[in-house]
Amino acid sequence: MAKKKKRKKPEPAEIDMTPMIDCTFQLIIFFLCCEFKTLEGKLSANLPKDVGVNTTQAQPIEKLDLRIENQEWGNKVPDRTDSRRFELEGHRSFWYLGPTRVRSFPELEQLLRKEVKAKVPDKTGKMKARPLVLKSGPGVTYADVTEVIDLAIDAGFEEITFGGGEGTRKNPKAK
Repeated sequence: MAKKKKRKKPEPAEIDMTPMIDCTFQLIIFFLCCEFKTLEGKLSANLPKDVGVNTTQAQPIEKLDLRIENQEWGNKVPDRTDSRRFELEGHRSFWYLGPTRVRSFPELEQLLRKEVKAKVPDKTGKMKARPLVLKSGPGVTYADVTEVIDLAIDAGFEEITFGGGEGTRKNPKAK
């Protein structure tokens, strides 16, 4: 007769908890040492002030409107290093500061510096610069908007918000 092989009993599996405890302590130290910036309280939200729990009438805030319009789209010149990027050759924009049409960037800078000096009272009665509302028309690029934002910040505007779209006309050259 053939001998039967005795089966060995499997050894109980043991889990080494040391690496898991190390990782847990490192995560605890990381979250204790890091300060996460919350922007919720700092972002201004233009919510309706005349409805809700407030019983007092909200005072209207005088705002300065700045509309960016596309004068000429220009021609797309592809970037040699990245096929997704392109430059716009001959692209031109103009601006409306309130009802006034502005044709040059230095003129816009001069008008913004003049307008920032016109102070209005805030909720606490402290005088501050009027809020600036940026509105852009069709065909306006991100570069046009960021140039105006940089210019407004340099001029001294503290509160800059974005207004709604100004029409749905599409640029025939845009793809």
